[in-house]
Amino acid sequence: MTETTAPALTVIPEEIMLARLAQSEQMREFFIQMWKQNPALAKQGGARVQNLMSSLAPVAAMEK
Repeated sequence: MTETTAPALTVIPEEIMLARLAQSEQMREFFIQMWKQNPALAKQGGARVQNLMSSLAPVAAMEK
């Protein structure tokens, strides 16, 4: 039997982590805008996308 070793822990510098979070947020906003403009595309994304879009509807109503 071979032994498995745990992977070494890697520390991600804060500036890289923040840059990745910012990029993720930009991608999220991009896809939300695409799905708003094309509901048929959002339907293809399945239940997860539809849940995300439905949770955004009350927030959008509050912002008006």
